[in-house]
This record gives sequence, structure tokens and C-alpha cells, in this order.
Amino acid sequence: MRSKLLLYILASICLISVNVRATDLRGRVDGFNPFTHTSGPFPGIGVALFAVLPNGSFTIVRQAATGPDGMYYFTGVYPGQYVLQVGGVNYPLTVGAVPNQDIPIINR
Repeated sequence: MRSKLLLYILASICLISVNVRATDLRGRVDGFNPFTHTSGPFPGIGVALFAVLPNGSFTIVRQAATGPDGMYYFTGVYPGQYVLQVGGVNYPLTVGAVPNQDIPIINR
């Protein structure tokens, strides 16, 4: 009887984990460069993704820097509430249970 209960619990955990999809996020940092007086992508900007914990604090999940085209990517992010930090500025973000999610361009 005990082994059947253990088997049931393990099977339930496996089914739950199969239903939770990880999402790949991508975004771009774009804006006005006051030094060159031009608009366009911002390369080399630090981007960090923080999970919002139940007590309201944050824990870092991923970090990246924008590429030459201003793009950044995070793979394998689980659905939930996050804070996206771009160049030291925080933006709330909800990640859905979809294969890919585009984050709107952030103008600096």
C-alpha cells in the first residue's frame, strides 16, 4: 500500500512538471544616443532577470548583455512574475506559458 502511494506521488510530480513549459525570452534595447545624436540599438547594455518571490523580494534568474544589434536572450524561463532590469532600471514582467515571448523594445 505504501509503495502504491509513493508511486502515485511520483507520477503526479512528473505530470505536473511536464505541463509547466519553459519560455525563451528575447528583447531589444533601443533609444537615443546623446553622444552621437542618433537613434538605434544599444549594444553592451547589462540586462538581468529577477524572479519575484512570495515575500516580495527578488532573486536573480539570468544575466546578459545586449549584442551589437541591441538584442538579448534568456532561455528556459518558467512562467511567473519577474522584474527585468535594463541598465539599472526595473521593469515588471509577466512570463507566460508559451514557447517564445518577445519583450517590447525598451527605449532608453
